[in-house]
Amino acid sequence: MTSSATSGEPAEAVNKEVAVITPPPVYSQIQVINEDKEFSNNVNAYLQKVDLLSAGLNYHLISVFGSQSTGKSTLLNALFGTTFDVMDETKRRQTTKGIWMSRAKQDRILVMDVEGTDGRERGEDQDFERKAALFALATSEVLIVNIWEHQVGLYQGANMGLLKTVFEVNLSLFSSPNKSLLLFVIRDHIGVTPLDNLAATLTADLERIWDSLIKPNHLHDSKITDFFSLQFTALPHKILQPQSFTKAVDCIGHRFELKHDKNYVFDKSYHRNVPADGWSIYAQNVWEQIELNKDLDLPTQQVLVARFRCEEIAAQAWERFENDVNPVEGMSGLVAGLGDIIGPARTTALEIYNSQASRYTPKVYEVKKKELVAKIDTKLAQIYSHHVSILHKIALQKFNSSVASELGRPHYLFLDAIQTAKSETLDTFVAAATEAQIAGTLLSFESELQSLTFDIVEAVSRLRALEAKKLGTRITRRVTSDLDDKFPKIYKTPSEDLWDRIVLTFREALEKSLANYEVEKDGVVTYDLGLGGTAAEVVIEIDQIKMEAWKVLYRKMREFSKPDSILIRLREHFEDSFKYDDKGIPRVWKPSDDISEIYSASLKSTMLLLPLFATARLANGETVFPDSEVVPALERDEEIDIENFPILLSESQKLPIQSDLKRIADSIYVDAKRSTIESIRQVPLYFYILLLALGWNEILATLRNPLYFAALAMVAGFVYIAYSLNLIGPIMAMGNAAFEKAVVIGKEKLREALDIKDVASSYGNATATAVKPSSPETDADIPLDDMDENGDILAVKESKVSPGKFN
Repeated sequence: MTSSATSGEPAEAVNKEVAVITPPPVYSQIQVINEDKEFSNNVNAYLQKVDLLSAGLNYHLISVFGSQSTGKSTLLNALFGTTFDVMDETKRRQTTKGIWMSRAKQDRILVMDVEGTDGRERGEDQDFERKAALFALATSEVLIVNIWEHQVGLYQGANMGLLKTVFEVNLSLFSSPNKSLLLFVIRDHIGVTPLDNLAATLTADLERIWDSLIKPNHLHDSKITDFFSLQFTALPHKILQPQSFTKAVDCIGHRFELKHDKNYVFDKSYHRNVPADGWSIYAQNVWEQIELNKDLDLPTQQVLVARFRCEEIAAQAWERFENDVNPVEGMSGLVAGLGDIIGPARTTALEIYNSQASRYTPKVYEVKKKELVAKIDTKLAQIYSHHVSILHKIALQKFNSSVASELGRPHYLFLDAIQTAKSETLDTFVAAATEAQIAGTLLSFESELQSLTFDIVEAVSRLRALEAKKLGTRITRRVTSDLDDKFPKIYKTPSEDLWDRIVLTFREALEKSLANYEVEKDGVVTYDLGLGGTAAEVVIEIDQIKMEAWKVLYRKMREFSKPDSILIRLREHFEDSFKYDDKGIPRVWKPSDDISEIYSASLKSTMLLLPLFATARLANGETVFPDSEVVPALERDEEIDIENFPILLSESQKLPIQSDLKRIADSIYVDAKRSTIESIRQVPLYFYILLLALGWNEILATLRNPLYFAALAMVAGFVYIAYSLNLIGPIMAMGNAAFEKAVVIGKEKLREALDIKDVASSYGNATATAVKPSSPETDADIPLDDMDENGDILAVKESKVSPGKFN
């Protein structure tokens, strides 16, 4: 879109630091022809005002044509930045009266807004609308035909009758008319019917109209394309789809601005070759010639009467039809026996019209009948369309409930359930939709049937996805079970091929789980999950299952490679290597054993396992990594760090494990050293020699006595059996514990006995002293402990010193 720079200021004078965007200019408009068919005398003054009077041939003229209140002015304002008055949606009345003109925001383009056709304000007076349409066609390079989508295919609704009259008079008035472009803008296009189909319908209608024209002799074999170029475009609903409408308008605007656009509308052959300063005279002459043409005059009185009466009768028939169908039109639910209601209503309305209107001019009678039939059928189409849309919803609900019921059974076949439900649903829909059809009409449910089929396909696709997910869950659960069963055994025997065995176990578990779904055809093994779908969809589902299985492996690798788990595994390996020899026999440490060497070798071999657990690496040096077909999906998964898939422990995590393992190994080493020192500190050898020398006689006595010898043999046998079973240590521990317990119990019993005796003795002495403190019977009755070195009785002596001690 271009904009003019300010006059007299060079482009370099614009401040480069601040981007100034000049808004497009807004021009006023002029009424070229008023509603009384009078041509304005101020056209040249207006062209002078908008700087186009001196444009020469460097300008273009565009007009719009269409029914009243269809948004013509709104379209022009949106396309060209004009300010034509637009209709108030709340009042629905005529806005544009006569023909108005304004300069567009685009460079050197004039736009004419023509009064709409078929307005209630003019009623049956079609004189002005015919002449205005002809004037626009005769003077404009581009004629924009504004039409609703639902008017396509209609004769009067699409203004085909008016176009036919205009084309015919255009050929008769102007023997060699200039070529023009007819740009059909189809409004409120919802997209159900493709634009190409709508364009084909309009083109066929125009060609049929052209072939029926009464042409001059020299133009008898001409075609519509000799005088008109045709373009078609569509606009979505302005209110319901404002953003899409604005975007589509911008795209149409490119046709008027961008010369390189393939649909650029301006062509030299369209231009009338009238300089701008002479256009006012040219246009006024064209209008006068149109005004004087009798072919555009009103019809005869007889035809007027026929039209009036036929329209009146049609209105009565229409009123009867509306009364008959109103009860079902407003119903929100399904209407049973709809065809038996709307069919007779249509028949009754047409009988009313035929019985009364057939007496008038046949041509008018037929035309008005077609209009009535079209109006009735349009209403029926709306009712029928609403009816089949409800059938659509009910059928889809039935399909979903039927499938849910089938899939809720313990054992089911997915494809059979889907096919049965789909077939029953479509058959029910077709039967109900056919029952409501009316013979002799174009009521059709094909588009709704296609929509229902599409919705069912979408529903099946969702169900397949859920079923595939359930199936994938079952398969990954089996893979998880296999890995839980086999992984601990593999981790207990770490070696260089640890990860080769793990990956092999994983792949075997996955292949075993998928084996039930393998299908061989022509020597090629594929998969069939029993869910239908194309081969590509099955491949995607299998890849999804494999991806979930790889996620299981990812979690298991990290579960078995936690720092605590690895430390336990390394400790077990160190203890197995340090405490057991190569044959798996426990080591009994002797002073002659090189414990330090064994310790160093065991610790070194254990430390070498840490990198094996820290990084999933195969024996050939390659790291464990998922298959290429599942990598893209794993990259999108937030749980998986695909770049660090084989990295199980970082360097910072390995250091604590190494230090903890060293500390544990040192503790085990110290215990082993301590056991050898204790064995060195046992009873010296000379003690056994001395014991043998001193007890020789007793040994001989024991050997010579059969009873002693048998007891000795039994003790020796018991000791040998206990030694063979490694029970010497436990027996000695039990003996020591029993002995220590016996000593404790003995001490407690002895202490109790001594305490009782002391209490009794003290009590007896105290009593004797209190009764007879100074007159013992004999000296023999007084214990020596109760006398001092001189033989005096201590108790008596003390009582003399402290007479109140026993009080």
